[in-house]
Amino acid sequence: MHQTETRLQDRMQENPWSPKQRSAVSMGVDRILADPFFKKSQRCVMLFRRLIEHALEGGDENGIKERTLGIEVFGRETGYDTNTDPIVRMTANEIRKRLAQYYQSTNRHHEVYIRLEPGSYIPLFDFESRMVSPGTASESPVETAPLPDGMAEEPAPEHVIPETEPTSLTRGKNRWRIIAAALTLLCVVGIVGVVALNWTNWTVSFRSNQYLLWSPLLKTQGPVTICVADLLPIEFKDQDWAHIVASMIAGHPPPTLREDETATPSTPFVDVEAAARLSGWINAHGKPFRVARSSALTLDDFRHEPVVLVGAFDNFWNITLLSNLRYHIQIDPTTKEEWIEDRQNPAMHDWKGSGKLLYTESSTDFALITRVFDRDTGNWILAAGGLGMHGTEAAGDLLSDPELSRALPDAVRSDKKNIQIVLKTTVISGHTGAPQIITVHAW
Repeated sequence: MHQTETRLQDRMQENPWSPKQRSAVSMGVDRILADPFFKKSQRCVMLFRRLIEHALEGGDENGIKERTLGIEVFGRETGYDTNTDPIVRMTANEIRKRLAQYYQSTNRHHEVYIRLEPGSYIPLFDFESRMVSPGTASESPVETAPLPDGMAEEPAPEHVIPETEPTSLTRGKNRWRIIAAALTLLCVVGIVGVVALNWTNWTVSFRSNQYLLWSPLLKTQGPVTICVADLLPIEFKDQDWAHIVASMIAGHPPPTLREDETATPSTPFVDVEAAARLSGWINAHGKPFRVARSSALTLDDFRHEPVVLVGAFDNFWNITLLSNLRYHIQIDPTTKEEWIEDRQNPAMHDWKGSGKLLYTESSTDFALITRVFDRDTGNWILAAGGLGMHGTEAAGDLLSDPELSRALPDAVRSDKKNIQIVLKTTVISGHTGAPQIITVHAW
């Protein structure tokens, strides 16, 4: 099938898109986006539609820059860093791959083939010869000058190739051609093999550490559940709380406590704010999510979908599921001191809050970020919680802010490893400072 490849920026004033071509593009796009290769990726759908719209509007490369697309399509802030947050480039690469899969897997007739070349955000439309722009030979008859009177058009002479027996020289040339073709094929297969083996490593190295930290949760089926604590008023004295938490951390089941049915559950404001930032990050990367209260979840929920735990002491799922790891939150039931404990060095209590009031001149808070594949539930858990509210805020910032996430270590680049990150933040006059990574443990 002969196809004429046309760049959209050359089809503006002189060669506008014909109604027939626009109709072909529109129907082609609808069929592509209805295909499972595209349908399951919301990011690809959003970006692909925007590129097509820009093309049919007669736009050129100058109006479709990477940062512009990041702002318009994925809701990024003006002036965001495209190097640390390359969502547009990654999604465009995914579109190229899905387009190739679509055309290879469908045997139907296509009136237009849509391609997106590497390094460009302007689609290429390949129409059949009868579908090219107005004024071309394929859409209008060719006019020829009339012959002088008395002359008739003579048929073109046929070029007859005499049948001859192949000579030994011809047979030798053919043999060498076959050998050369076979060697070329072997080289191509070898190159393709090398590219295939290194494709995964190349794409991984291209992505930011922030994305790769989230990657295991983004790759799972279904939505991500964001679990926030809801502090249910219960009938026990304040001094007993430290004993209850310490007992749960030690592996004992929580006691049965009667809830005050007349009271309304509440969630710490900082936890809500952190959950909002994390849900925004997840949504911007095309992954569905839901927000749930800790008391509304059961262990069965953790088996069906990955969960993001927000908060430490106030989220009892953090205490129940993660206290057996090397780094975990700890509390002294007598002094009520809180710290992050290293199971390999339990006598060390360096990572504890200063114990000062909120608005003193300066204080410190610590937090723990954990990404772990929980074998009991068979799913991924990402937890972010601080000893105090400032630690939780710092952990949420590190996970959701592209600028702050530059501090994430390269240990997160493997999406198959469990990882724990201990953070410290300085609190001045009640304001949380930037998170500072103290130590990292990966296994």
